[in-house]
Amino acid sequence: MRPVRLRAVPTPPPAALDAASRGRLAAFYRSALRRYGPGHTMSVWWVNAATQQRRFAVLAEVGPWDGASVLDVGCGLGDLFAFLDGRGLSVRYLGCDMLPEMVAAARKKHPQPRARFEVRDVVEHPLPRRFDYVVACGTFNLRVEGHEDYLRSAIASMYGSCRRAVAFNFLTPVPPGHPDAEVMQQLNGDLFYHLPLPPLLEWCRGLARRVEVRTGYREFDASLLLFR
Repeated sequence: MRPVRLRAVPTPPPAALDAASRGRLAAFYRSALRRYGPGHTMSVWWVNAATQQRRFAVLAEVGPWDGASVLDVGCGLGDLFAFLDGRGLSVRYLGCDMLPEMVAAARKKHPQPRARFEVRDVVEHPLPRRFDYVVACGTFNLRVEGHEDYLRSAIASMYGSCRRAVAFNFLTPVPPGHPDAEVMQQLNGDLFYHLPLPPLLEWCRGLARRVEVRTGYREFDASLLLFR
C-alpha cells in the first residue's frame, strides 16, 4: 500500500476587513449603483456587458452546474444567476453582498424562487452549510488594507464552503493602448492588480486537490479554478 501524502493546507491570516476598507468598498459600489442604476453593468463597475459575460463563461468552466447549489461571493446585482439561468441551468443560487442597497436591488432584479440574496460578509461570517460551487467574480478587484492576506483568507474560506469547486478571478495590469485602459486608469489608485501569478498559484495548490488556470480570455484578467 502506498503511503498517503497529506496536503499542507496553509493557515489563513485574520479574515476581517478593517473599518476603513469596509467603508471604502461600500462607498465605491454605492456611488456606482446610484449613478447608473441596477440596469447598467457600470452599476457594479463592469466596463461593459461583454466583458462581464466573458468572465462568467470562464468561471462556468468549473461546472457541471445543472441542479447544483451555488454561493456567489460579492454577488452585486446577481448577474451570475441570470447568466446561468439563461443557459437553461437550474441552479439553486445564493448571492451574498456586504452592501444592503445592492442586495435589495438584486432581489428586485431576480425575483425567481431559485435565487436568494443575503447581506453578509461570507469571509468574516461563513455560512453554516456547504454549496456545490462557490464563485467570486470581480469581488477582489478593489484594493483593501492587507490585500494579499485578505485575498488568501477569502479563498480559504470559500474553499471550506464548497463541495465540488471554487472559481474566482482577479485583475492583471491593463496593457497600454487597450480600449479599456482609460477607464481602468481612472480607477488605478483603487484597483488591485495581482502580479506575478506563481506565488498565489502555488499557495492555492497547497489548499486544493487540483487547480486550473485560465488566462488569455481578457488581457487584464485571470481566473483560478480550485477543485475538491
